[in-house]
Amino acid sequence: MLNEFDDALRKAAQLVSDIDRDVRQKLHRVKGREERFSEKFVTLLDERLDGYSNGGVAWSTETHVSDKQSGQEQAVGSDFFISLNLNFKGIQIQKGIQVQAKVNQHTKYGLRVDSKPKLLKQCEKMLTNSDSSFVFVYGERDTKILSAQSVVDSGETSLTNLITRPVQDFFYDFFVCREGDRRLHSHDNVLLQSLVTEFQYAAVAKIMAKGE
Repeated sequence: MLNEFDDALRKAAQLVSDIDRDVRQKLHRVKGREERFSEKFVTLLDERLDGYSNGGVAWSTETHVSDKQSGQEQAVGSDFFISLNLNFKGIQIQKGIQVQAKVNQHTKYGLRVDSKPKLLKQCEKMLTNSDSSFVFVYGERDTKILSAQSVVDSGETSLTNLITRPVQDFFYDFFVCREGDRRLHSHDNVLLQSLVTEFQYAAVAKIMAKGE
């Protein structure tokens, strides 16, 4: 079923990648404020993906940005949650991912965060809630996405040596159901708000796609 809408899903993933690029360009001078990246990312998702339509797939979004203070620890180690609801010709798929956002301290092509021990603890905490947990490392050149499990497994290995994915590839995999936890989703605004309260996410987004 998803093969029929493959081109539309790829273009939507490209749109998300463009959003990431614009966020980084706007905020690349901001140091140490990972929440700002996530908040702006969610805001632009709402502005650009909501109402977007291509290839027979219509997209809509609902978002929320909390008033969590910078540095406040999250209940599950994650500050960013995305719920995805797909409805393709009556077939429904609901799933989600949770993300810890970091700023890349490496100015060239490597990968370094302000505190790897802290990131390890955050990833361990995220994984107790869901295997579909990821780290988005925002940098001036790009955003590198890696799984929380790979961070935990790396031990003292440099993050630069870990396998990462670009934003477009990751969201395409998310949209075609290669990534995501079917237990981790929000089917309505009430549940979306409750997740913010329970898990102290800094930003949340519910993405809905309907294909006919």
